[in-house]
Amino acid sequence: MSDVLGVPASWVIVGNGSDDMLNVLVRACAEGSDRPIVYPMPTYVLYRTLAEIQPANPLEISYGETFELPLDDLVAAQAAITFIASPNSPSGHVVPIEQLRELASRVPGILAIDEAYVDFAENSALPLVQEFENVIVLRTLSKGYSLAGLRMGFGVANPQLLAGLFKVKDSYNIDAIAIQVGTAAMRDQAYKNECAAKVKGDRAQLMIDLKQLGFEMCPSHGNFLLATVPASSPAESLYLGLKERGILVRYFNQLGLADKLRITVGTPEQNQILLEAVMSLLQP
Repeated sequence: MSDVLGVPASWVIVGNGSDDMLNVLVRACAEGSDRPIVYPMPTYVLYRTLAEIQPANPLEISYGETFELPLDDLVAAQAAITFIASPNSPSGHVVPIEQLRELASRVPGILAIDEAYVDFAENSALPLVQEFENVIVLRTLSKGYSLAGLRMGFGVANPQLLAGLFKVKDSYNIDAIAIQVGTAAMRDQAYKNECAAKVKGDRAQLMIDLKQLGFEMCPSHGNFLLATVPASSPAESLYLGLKERGILVRYFNQLGLADKLRITVGTPEQNQILLEAVMSLLQP
């Protein structure tokens, strides 16, 4: 793993999925702290859940309609942990590394950059871990490697930061089979990159096809699209109609997302089935 990432083994911590790494991070750095956990919304909802479990203090700051990073507001929070998902879910946008670098230099606590979907993007913030002792980059094998059931994730950070995480990490949270399978998957970068390239190509075509049906969306750097539905068809109704046909997309009934669906990129055949179902549901 360290060979693939280009960092020493002492800079890597492995867990039972990246969700486990998020949990370890919150327990080690925010439990009982009078400083909050801060993150821009909408984003991965587990940040809030983990903060409430510990307990810790979650502070949510709006991205706004353009998904521009609210950098000054995040810094002003003076948080124990600042979570940034990049690429973000459900929006699919990436935060420029220049903004992440500035954020790392200004926050008093840990900057955790969640790169669960990075294999479908063009760039990574991984170089920042060697620039800043307070930055950790989190990865998973669930997305780009298609190994969600394996439950393997990891974090990359300065060993001084990792030392605090190892204090609360379970000693045996990764089994031998996961270690072997995960190692083999990471060594085969050519296959992983080939699969990711297929997703990127199908993502671009699906975006074109959905726009032709009246959807609006910004470019995505994940394996999904956040699509604003045509005004004539409420997002919830379209979501339910697709569900009745056995097609599952995500509907978020919350501020800023109520008119949108998050649609995962499937195979060309699956995408065509989706498009035909959407066309049928949009007909008056």
